[in-house]
Amino acid sequence: MAAFCEEFTLCGLLPGGQGKQQDRLQGVEEVAERDTVLLTDAARTVTLYKVSDQRPLGSWAVKQGQRITCPAVFNHGTGEYVVVHDDKVLRVWKDDDVSFDKVFKATLSAEVCRIHSLPDTEPLVLFRGGAVHFLDALLADPQQEIETKLPEGETIMWSKMFMEDGQLVLIYITAKLQGCFVHTWQSNPSLCQRYKLQPFTEHSRILDFSASLRNKMVSLMILDSTGHVCLSRVSLVQADQGTEPVLSMSSILQLPEPVEVGALIVLDDSYIATLAPSTAKQKDCLCIWNTSLQTMQDCKEFTQKTCAQLWSYDSKLYLPHGNSLLVLRYICEPSRLASALGKAISTGKPALESVPVVNWELLIGKSTQSRQFEGQKGSRRKRNPDSSENICQLQVLLSDIQTTTEKKIPSLVHRAVSGQQLPDFQIAAGKMMQALVIRCQSDPKFYPQSSLVKLIETKKLSYSLCPDLMTLCLEKQDVRILQLCLQQFIDVPEAVVCSCLKTFLSVDENLLQDVVLDTSSSACYIHLSEPSSVLPEPVTVVQNGFSPILIEEDSCDVQMLEKIIRRPETQCSPVSVKRAVLLNSVLTALYSETFILPHLKDLSSDQVVLFLRYLSYLYRRCSENVTLNLPGEEHLSVTQVLDWMNLLLDANFTVLVMLPKARSLLRTLQKFVRVQMKFYSELNKIEGSLSELQNLQRPSKTSGRYSIEVLELY
Repeated sequence: MAAFCEEFTLCGLLPGGQGKQQDRLQGVEEVAERDTVLLTDAARTVTLYKVSDQRPLGSWAVKQGQRITCPAVFNHGTGEYVVVHDDKVLRVWKDDDVSFDKVFKATLSAEVCRIHSLPDTEPLVLFRGGAVHFLDALLADPQQEIETKLPEGETIMWSKMFMEDGQLVLIYITAKLQGCFVHTWQSNPSLCQRYKLQPFTEHSRILDFSASLRNKMVSLMILDSTGHVCLSRVSLVQADQGTEPVLSMSSILQLPEPVEVGALIVLDDSYIATLAPSTAKQKDCLCIWNTSLQTMQDCKEFTQKTCAQLWSYDSKLYLPHGNSLLVLRYICEPSRLASALGKAISTGKPALESVPVVNWELLIGKSTQSRQFEGQKGSRRKRNPDSSENICQLQVLLSDIQTTTEKKIPSLVHRAVSGQQLPDFQIAAGKMMQALVIRCQSDPKFYPQSSLVKLIETKKLSYSLCPDLMTLCLEKQDVRILQLCLQQFIDVPEAVVCSCLKTFLSVDENLLQDVVLDTSSSACYIHLSEPSSVLPEPVTVVQNGFSPILIEEDSCDVQMLEKIIRRPETQCSPVSVKRAVLLNSVLTALYSETFILPHLKDLSSDQVVLFLRYLSYLYRRCSENVTLNLPGEEHLSVTQVLDWMNLLLDANFTVLVMLPKARSLLRTLQKFVRVQMKFYSELNKIEGSLSELQNLQRPSKTSGRYSIEVLELY
């Protein structure tokens, strides 16, 4: 589900004249610090704003008579701001600079269209003639000759910069009388490609663009005047430079009515936002749409006219409305079948795109003659005249996978994945994975791990399409692929989840050191002890069977708990960072409590104790955070940690009680529970006191000249 949250005004805007509603702002750009944006108005001023505080941090303006012609951006590498005024004059400044008079100035030899900047990259300068240059190269030689690549009369109407696998990609779209053209520029090697964009209908107009990049495939979203949101895919795989391919558009969503002006922006894999006027309601409407289900998730109506401008950063939408700039927070949560059938834990993974609707006839190999016969009977599905040819193409690829050498497998898979030219690519990916797994099972020496990872990262597979993959990886203890499967697949059985948990808990630490895992997300809260990464057993003094710390007494208060938490050994994680990353993938996996409990009983006592200690460590780290969430992409919360802690205790409580080394751990967990109970008891007292105070504000029902009431808080 997706929805709008709070709304507030960031700042006021200068009133625009008649017909100038499109020119209220030139750009809203992110800077290094979170919750901070850089605004460029339509005339002379650049302002840095703290969004949550709704206050400016700095403002800079060009002289009277000069005009900013390019939105200002932040150079993440140098910590400087960059802007262009009067088409060719480039300015570079820092936070402590007061005015543009004394900052760096460079006059270029050609007119600039836009400057694009991303973290960890050098900014790119896009000229109006279509040339693309790095900013540093221009600053070193501002008067260098800039080539013109666009035909006369062709202008740039939209551009966007991406970063994928260390490769800079710039997409810009140009318009001319006869149509629109898509241009792609890649940094390494420097490569430009031009495509002709076929219009959706003969008389329709394109109103706005948005795009996303994944696996060298650009998904270009287009808002058409017919009210359709269309999709066109552009492959970054090098094509024949002598041709100008034609890109077609397919409708993925239809708005309630045609539109004359509007804005479109991609929010995530499944959601987009559109801003368009509604003739029926006589209002402008900002809507969030689910492109997978083709449904409207939320709608915000505006009484005053808005501009056809829309920006999105850090789960916030920015749009000019009247004489102010509005900020709307939004949330986008994936909708899952697991939320209705079992235990659905929010992990931020795409749901419907992970398991899209498939062509089951192609999966079971139904014949072309059968489909033609059904078409004669009046089937609503269109016949594909090239279906037999497409099936032959897939069969050739599967045959090559079974026969070619292991060194050639990655090139075959990369070519199929990068272009995604095969029909029903999800089914093709599933069959390729099945062919690779079958060959791995028949030949123990054959194991193309990089190709398996490449297919999983397409997010087109599920456990149901390749059920033997995780079994194979469990046998080979390939924890990297097991982690990817738990992250990408939403239909992994509970028995397999528990098998992965066993492997993650028991895999040798020396093997983990050689595994390539992304530990940046968990390293910020996983602190290791020295020299060992395993917690020592806490020492409990027992004299003649008597423990001085009685768990039955009320002495286990917050002070006693703090003493336990502050012990040096409890400040460290019982597992290494890489093992923690693997265990976190289990914690965020989907499961049904009823089905997973029997399989948790198969864990060994050492595995249960180690996992409980790690959960206890995570609970302490969650409790230190006010939001009760841990940082990182997993978004681990205290609720998830407590759910798994309860599952382990329910499944193995008898074993844990009889296990001497687990007694101190159980005692500590019990103290945590008692402190929480005491805390909520105090909250109940406060609730009762507040309700009594609320009753005092109600009209008194007593009669007579006066009355005496006694309010006892404790």
